[in-house]
Amino acid sequence: MKKTTLARKRLFAQCACLVACLALHVSSAYAQWNILTLNSDKSVTIWLESTSMQRRGDYVFAWVIYDRDGPADNGAMSSKALNQYDCENRQARTWRQSLYLKSMAGGDKLPPKNNAQCEVGDSLEMQLDAPCAQTWKPIFDGTTGADILKALCIGRAV
Repeated sequence: MKKTTLARKRLFAQCACLVACLALHVSSAYAQWNILTLNSDKSVTIWLESTSMQRRGDYVFAWVIYDRDGPADNGAMSSKALNQYDCENRQARTWRQSLYLKSMAGGDKLPPKNNAQCEVGDSLEMQLDAPCAQTWKPIFDGTTGADILKALCIGRAV
């Protein structure tokens, strides 16, 4: 009887250890979204996935979510994008983007805005396929883009 009880305790301890290890591994795989800024009328919250942010010279690559208070004309409540920011020249461009029916990139995806748009996958990998790069857009003072540059380009020309 004691052998059976000891074996059960050992099995329970092994299972508990396995569950704890899996929980730790799974929690580290989740994105860590932090509020980056709000637009001027506070109707759009811009979130940054800080653990996947990458700096390459004067460029910063980051995943962002634009989370709306109400639906856009196309019904989107949020969008998730992989953006590239040029700290030196104060400009940005999108590599991948998807629009969603629910907040925080939740619910069903909406169809792409145009054929050239590359949609995001389920991961936060930096997939920089040349056909996906959109044109550079200037970032002006007093905009959310300027707020993003200020936050991401610390120690760089902004």
